[in-house]
Amino acid sequence: MDMEKFQEQLVDVSSSGRVRPWKDKKIKNLLLSKLYRAVDSKKSIRLRECATFLRFSIKSSDSLCLKSGNFCKVRLCPMCTWRRSLKIFGQVKSIMDGIQSENDYAYLFLTLTVINCDGEDLSNRLDEMMMAWKRFLKLVVPRGFMRGWYRGLEITHNVFDNTYHPHFHCVLAVEKSYFAWKNYVSQKGWTTLWKKALNVKYTPVVNIKRTYGPIAKSVAEMAKYSVKDADYIKPEDWELSEEIVRCLDKVLMHRRLIAFGGVFREWHKKLNLDDAVDGDLVHVDSECLEEDEKGLILSYEWNVGYQQYRRVD
Repeated sequence: MDMEKFQEQLVDVSSSGRVRPWKDKKIKNLLLSKLYRAVDSKKSIRLRECATFLRFSIKSSDSLCLKSGNFCKVRLCPMCTWRRSLKIFGQVKSIMDGIQSENDYAYLFLTLTVINCDGEDLSNRLDEMMMAWKRFLKLVVPRGFMRGWYRGLEITHNVFDNTYHPHFHCVLAVEKSYFAWKNYVSQKGWTTLWKKALNVKYTPVVNIKRTYGPIAKSVAEMAKYSVKDADYIKPEDWELSEEIVRCLDKVLMHRRLIAFGGVFREWHKKLNLDDAVDGDLVHVDSECLEEDEKGLILSYEWNVGYQQYRRVD
């Protein structure tokens, strides 16, 4: 194979034709590193050194597959959160494929929200949500139709009033008998259950829908970042960005962002999957796990002057 066909600058395209955003994520990563100078100097250095060197193997389709790279694993790092989202997608898809190989379950997508809060109250609000989730399960599990669940935390920031909106994205595996009238829970019913679990006077926004079609497409809808980098990297307002980063860094530290229960947890163990948040961020692409490789290696380094990944021999 002619190695010259691979460009000096990194161009990594998936089998579906989507360009993987290495350059964009590294540029945002460096902006975050600058923000962290005022928040945590050690994390600032880790961020700056993140993903500076990448090695790819060449697959039979001539597309690239990441074989090694240095990732900082800082919770807010745009590069690492992108890699985590790919990993969560791959893990949840593999788990659901495994479940379906033995059981014919239906799947519900459930979004559970709370009212917005300011930064000072965010940590307590997250604690309340985690406790409410446990109470929520105690209300749902005895009904007998749910066989397992995935729960992911997402936090968005509202720039207009400088508040935060934490919420859960969940996937529930349910018996198909759930849709019979005796077991079925309406939209209003799910809202009532979550309100009771939260123990609040207001009525929270809850969304529930059944997923249809290929599992991969369905999982893609919920494999989201815990926090979107556009919410806290705002070059036009550096002071606000520092404030948001300081807040999110504190509240996300040592906090469990995703969790599995029931058959989801069982299959996570069966498949010997590692931690999706703090584990390996190299081998996260399901395409790389499925296709043969040609044994050829391409190496790229981040070039500060060019602001681009360039090939090194």
